[in-house]
Amino acid sequence: MNENDIQFWDLIAGKLHGELDADENAMFEKGLEDPRNRDYFAKGQKIYQGLSEAKRLKHSDRNSSWNKAGKHVRIRTVELYTKRFLKYAAILVVAFVSGYFVHNILSEKDQEVQYAEVEVMYGQTSHLFLFDGTEVWLNSGTKFRYPNRFNRNERNVSIEGEAFFKVKPNKNLPFKVKTGKLEVEVLGTSFNVSAYPRENSQSVVLVEGKVQINNPEGQKIGEMVPGQIAVKTEGNSTLQVQNTDPYFYTSWKDGKVVFNGEKLGEIAKKMERWYNVEIRFEKESLKDYKFSGTILRNKPIDQTILAMEQLAPIRFNYKVMTNEKNIITIVGK
Repeated sequence: MNENDIQFWDLIAGKLHGELDADENAMFEKGLEDPRNRDYFAKGQKIYQGLSEAKRLKHSDRNSSWNKAGKHVRIRTVELYTKRFLKYAAILVVAFVSGYFVHNILSEKDQEVQYAEVEVMYGQTSHLFLFDGTEVWLNSGTKFRYPNRFNRNERNVSIEGEAFFKVKPNKNLPFKVKTGKLEVEVLGTSFNVSAYPRENSQSVVLVEGKVQINNPEGQKIGEMVPGQIAVKTEGNSTLQVQNTDPYFYTSWKDGKVVFNGEKLGEIAKKMERWYNVEIRFEKESLKDYKFSGTILRNKPIDQTILAMEQLAPIRFNYKVMTNEKNIITIVGK
C-alpha cells in the first residue's frame, strides 16, 4: 500500500464516522474519481454497515450488565472520545470504554481485616487508589482483592488478570502482589503484572525501582531491574528474565496498546477481553501473522477490522449471537 492509499484510508475512516471537515470532505470527493479508491470505499462501507447491528447490541449488553449488578454494587462509566483518525499502515484503532467496573466494598467491623474485590468486566478498565497512596490500574477481565487496612508487617493484595501498580514507598512495609503462581514483593516501585487464569504463563514487567519475585510460598526465585520482563510458564520451575521495552506492556493503562511484531493469535486474546467477544480462526496458520502499530482503545471496532484487513491477507466475519458472546471468525482471503 503506497502513501496515497494510506491517506485515502484516513479519509474513508473519517467519512464513515462523520469526522471530516469541509476541506477533507472535498479531498475525499476528489479521491473518488479514482476507480481504485471507489473500490476501497465500497469495502469500507460493507464492513461498517455489517457491524452496525453488533454495535447496537453492545449497548444493550451494557444495560443488561447493570441490571445484574444489584443494589449493593456501584458502577461508574467514563466515555472517551477523540476526533483524530490515524494512518492505517502503522496504526490500528479499537473501540473501548474506560472506567466501567464493579466495586464491592465490605465494611470494617470490630477492627478486623475485611476485604474488597474489584471485578473489571470485559471491555472495561478501572483505576483506583489504595488507602496507603498506592495507585492501581486494572485491565479488562481482572479481579483485584485488597484489605480495608494493611497489617503491621506487609501490604498484601491479589489479582487474577492484569494490573499496573505504582506503589507508595514504605521501606518498613513491603507491598506484595499474589497471583497464584507468583508473588511480587516491592517496597515502592512501578510495575505491570499479567496473570490471567486461562493462560499458561504469567509475567511481571518492571518500569522503575526493584522487585523480588517469590514462589506462592513466599520463597525468593528471582530479582528484576527496570527494563526487564520476568515470565513464569506452566510446567517450568524456573523464572525467565530478559530485557524488554516496558512501554509495550504498560501502554494499555493510558488508553492504547502498542504492538511490535506481535502475532495475530496473541492480539486476538486481548481483543476478546476488550470487546467481550469470541474470536475464532479458520486456520491455525493465520495466528502467525504479525502486526506493528498502536491501538487506540476509544475507537470503534470496525476501524480495527478495516485496518487489519488491509495489512494482512485476512478477513473478519462477524456473527451476532443472542444471549451469548458475539463471534468473530478470522479467515484467509
